[in-house]
Amino acid sequence: MSMVRFLGSAVVSVGLTLALGGCFTSGEMARVVQQPKTPAVRTISSFSEALRCMDTLLWTHGKHDIYITANGLPDATGRVAGGTKEMLITAVSRMSETSNAFRFVDFEPALDDVNALYWMIGVQPNFRAPSYYIRGAITQLDDNVVSEAAGAGLSLPKLDIGVSADQVVSMVSVDLNVGELVTRQIIPGMSASNTLAVVSSGRGADTGGVIGKAGLSFNISLNRSEGLHQGVRTLVELSTIEVLGKLTRVPYWQCLGIDQTNPAFMAEARGWFDGMAPSERVTFTQRALSAQGYYDGPVNGQLDQRTAEAVGRFQADSDLIATGRIDFDLYQRLLAKPPGQGGASPARLQSVSNAGGEGLPRAQPSPSRLDLLLSSDRGPAPRYRAGEALVVRMQPTADGFVYCYYRDAAGTVSRIFPNRFQPDAFVEAGRQVEIPPGVQKPFNLRMDRPNAEETVACVLSHDEIGVRIPEAFKSEDLQPIPGAALDDVINAFATAKGSDARAKRLTVKVLPGTLAQGE
Repeated sequence: MSMVRFLGSAVVSVGLTLALGGCFTSGEMARVVQQPKTPAVRTISSFSEALRCMDTLLWTHGKHDIYITANGLPDATGRVAGGTKEMLITAVSRMSETSNAFRFVDFEPALDDVNALYWMIGVQPNFRAPSYYIRGAITQLDDNVVSEAAGAGLSLPKLDIGVSADQVVSMVSVDLNVGELVTRQIIPGMSASNTLAVVSSGRGADTGGVIGKAGLSFNISLNRSEGLHQGVRTLVELSTIEVLGKLTRVPYWQCLGIDQTNPAFMAEARGWFDGMAPSERVTFTQRALSAQGYYDGPVNGQLDQRTAEAVGRFQADSDLIATGRIDFDLYQRLLAKPPGQGGASPARLQSVSNAGGEGLPRAQPSPSRLDLLLSSDRGPAPRYRAGEALVVRMQPTADGFVYCYYRDAAGTVSRIFPNRFQPDAFVEAGRQVEIPPGVQKPFNLRMDRPNAEETVACVLSHDEIGVRIPEAFKSEDLQPIPGAALDDVINAFATAKGSDARAKRLTVKVLPGTLAQGE
């Protein structure tokens, strides 16, 4: 048979005056021995508004339910005792209140212990494996980098007058990076490195800070009693905005008050554009123009006449040359004008993310647009010999959740997607996914029985419907589902509450004979 094969508050002390006779004197007031030196304040930093702006920006771009984790941001300097992981979680939470853009998975074991992650996937049916992890540290803390002092005095026979002022500047830095959890690869360009110059003045013990970014300076107001720790929170928030903005490819610089024409961020947007495949550029443009009322056709990644006409209308309305072609100027203008801002008619928001779920109500594509292209490395009607391995290729025509199952010649059914190596069921429209992934396949779908027939079935839904099917069909990935028939599994998706699922099947024929040794 053809089964899956692995390769491998402060505390206040209050004293009460006691009567020597062993009783309280009637009406005597409590005497305060000690009061808190630091007044209670709300945890509001200089980037609180920017986090709210990111929440709105992520929602307007349709980003939601992207699962991430982190094991904290250690202090590589050994001199800052702060809860940096909680700071990070708070920042992520604030930029996801409305959009539900990010879901933080509090996975405590060391991220290097991938076996622990696989164990969680296997024994906890509701555990959602994160797709990405954030790593970083407080990488620099230099006290008294710059110290300035000035003084003057005047001495008279009966009077001495003296004045003095001093200013101390210290530097603290935070670095963040984003990596793929399963492959443990740090994603190139998904990084942020920010330094805060903490300025302490002797006049009234004032504390402030300055962050330099892309030729601009952010003046930071710090709580003088917290100083350094509040500065670290500020850096964590800024760096989180930056790395997650890069991960989702949304113009996060807008939330920092940086102009769209800033050379540094124009270059970043250019890199995003150049790194997109032609079909991805078309898909992005179709979604953005559809949200702004210029386009009402299918989001299929094809630059047809309908799409070109919509592009031309937008270009003409945006003072661009109406060529009907998708170029960087068009892409940059669409980034600067997210869905819901401008357009020929009221905005219609559609999902544009690499994750699914619901935040605020969204207009969903009509059911007729929901479809799935299912093929293999040998086309839509593949033929293999025993000993050869199958590679499944699936591509949804609309953003949605995909679940794929494999039935071998003996009738045994296993879930092959999502799996521990591809843990996110959400797939963007037009993106082709290979199962198994990568060049070095982490598992194989190998043909074992000559002259037999195998089947792959994939289900696509706008909603994460896989969590609502019967528990009997929620077996561990890449393992047989006891007593399950493929038709029963597919029917479970079709009959689930609120289902709009569509299923596609791929029949795999195994030829007579076996693969000769060495072939």
